[in-house]
Formats: sequence, C-alpha cells, structure tokens
Amino acid sequence: MKMTKWKLAASCALLGLCTLTLHAQDEPPQGPPPDGPHEQWRGGGGSPQRQLAMLTHRLNLTADQQTGVKALLEQQSTQFKALRPALPSESSTPPTPEALAAVHKQFDAIRDETDTKIASLLNDEQKKTYAEIVAKRKAAEARRESEGDGDGPPPPPPPPPGDN
Repeated sequence: MKMTKWKLAASCALLGLCTLTLHAQDEPPQGPPPDGPHEQWRGGGGSPQRQLAMLTHRLNLTADQQTGVKALLEQQSTQFKALRPALPSESSTPPTPEALAAVHKQFDAIRDETDTKIASLLNDEQKKTYAEIVAKRKAAEARRESEGDGDGPPPPPPPPPGDN
C-alpha cells in the first residue's frame, strides 16, 4: 500500500514537471532580442512589439519613449498592411516592375517618415545609436536589392578558366 502511494506521488510530480516544461516552451524568449541583420526590421517585418523590444533594449528607452515609439511602429504597421494588396500574391497576376517599384518607394517613404518621428523622441545619445541602426538596416536592404532578391533569372555562371 505504501509503495502504491509513493508511485502515485512520483507520477504526480513527474506530470507537474512535464506541464511546467510545456508551459515554459509557450513563453516568448526572455532577454534582449537577437542582434543580427535579419532580426532588425527586415523589409519592415517584425511585429511592432518585437521592433519595440529591440529598440527598447538597444536605446534604453524610457517608459514615455516606449509609449511614443510603440504608437509610431503600430501606425507604420497599419500603413504597410494597407499597401500589401498592391504586392503580388499566388492568386493574382504579378504587377509590372514599375508598379512594384512604386509600392517599394511607398514602403521606403513610410519607413523614412517613421524613422524621423522616432528620432524626434530620442535624446542625443539615443539618436546616434538609432542612426547606426537605421544605417545598418538600409545597408542590408541595399545589399539584398543588389543581390537580386531572387525575383529575376539567376546570373549567368562565370566562364570556365582558360576560355579568354
């Protein structure tokens, strides 16, 4: 009889431990967000909450600054969502290169406007760091554009050595 109670208690403890483990896996990761180029606003990507977490960590934002930045990021997200119907989807015919370029210009204009508004909420030290973040993001975007985004045909292979 004592052994049965002990097994029941051990089973309950194990079940509780498994439940806690599963619950912990549902939680978002704690600590600062990753700091790689693909984690920062890729194509305007990332939720406003994720962007806010990154900026709060990198810029040490005050509570008031967080409130203002969050509102600006949510506004940007809403504006981006309004432009999405103009982008190609699997069920639609692809837009012309000119139309696609026009939509990308609108995305860039929205991003630039948001960057300016966010910078206006920051102190001088934060502005320097934010300018670096924006410069890195723009450099990564330019690199992706120069690499071709995979939208067109792949570049031709280099000629074999000795065929000059």
